Amino acid sequence: MRPSCWRRDASEWANDPAHFGPPDRGDRILSGARQPTSQELSVKGVNYDTGTEYRRGEISRATWTEREVAYDLAAIRSDLHCSDVNVYGTDLGRLEEAGRLALREGLCVSIQPRSIDQDREQGLAVVEAGARVAERLRGEGEVTLNTGCEISLFTRGFLPGRTFLSRMRNLAWVWPFLSSVNSRLNRHLVDVAAAAREHFGGPITYGAGTWESVDWSPFDLVGVNLYRDRWNEKSYLTDLRRLFKWAKPVLITEFGCAAFEGAERLGGGGWTIVDFDQDPPRLKAGHRRSEETQARYIDDLLRIFVEEGVRGAYVFDFAQPYFPHVPDPAFDLDMAGYGLVKVLDAGSEGSPSRWEPKEAFEVVARVYRAG
Repeated sequence: MRPSCWRRDASEWANDPAHFGPPDRGDRILSGARQPTSQELSVKGVNYDTGTEYRRGEISRATWTEREVAYDLAAIRSDLHCSDVNVYGTDLGRLEEAGRLALREGLCVSIQPRSIDQDREQGLAVVEAGARVAERLRGEGEVTLNTGCEISLFTRGFLPGRTFLSRMRNLAWVWPFLSSVNSRLNRHLVDVAAAAREHFGGPITYGAGTWESVDWSPFDLVGVNLYRDRWNEKSYLTDLRRLFKWAKPVLITEFGCAAFEGAERLGGGGWTIVDFDQDPPRLKAGHRRSEETQARYIDDLLRIFVEEGVRGAYVFDFAQPYFPHVPDPAFDLDMAGYGLVKVLDAGSEGSPSRWEPKEAFEVVARVYRAG
């Protein structure tokens, strides 16, 4: 059971006017490319993991019940003040269930099917299946299809290595050959967009990595996982502004920070402070928990996104059950996680997970509520 201050019953949700979205948002995402800088984000989003299964059988979310998911999505809508949620994962059934529950909450939904360590043809089949899910949901509310995440890394055939982790390690030394990688990726993304449009009639985008130089012609929205770290800190604004050259609305499909001192220098690599060779996994020595670091990083980037006129942003991530919070700092994996909430108990079959909001939760809620 979660803290009493975060528990609401159905009657409270029903009587909360903030619980329901505007009756008609029309083309709020697709109209124009750059928003006037005085405006708020049109898409005030967060990422929500429905369960990502990796090649060796690990899954990022062990428990799944409609009640628990509905509770999370209600908090995302009414306490985090999100307008949108990106539901992602490898289980299409969970994607559809979470998408439908989110639409009932008054949220706009982005559906992002993921495939890990599959080849290109298998990946295209996942996109087609995800597009069918998104199309079924489109009649119930505003739905966008995000056709994948960092495909050159997650899918075999672009970077050397048969597994996600091996390709990630290899990414550092293939930098001189990225033009060839991106050429193959863009040819594949043409097929991805075609497969998506064959089965889905709404707007489509893609969650690109910063090393991926994407030709956005086949897509309706530019989507980039734009973390700031010590390597791109000086060029971050330039990199962001360069996305507007496509004259299409820009979405930051992922951004976020771990919760330890110095995490802002690692950006999307904060999770690497975990030593997964240990059983159980533990943090590498020399790291101190700092929710303030995570909150400050997210607050700063949200301000930049508003000032630069991006269409919207999805914070990564709402919760990461596979990085639970424990009192022992050596095993407090939540320090290396990106969740806006800290998971106190990942749960088990028949027992839901328990979480509490972190400082970054309050920051996001304040910014989104002000808009």
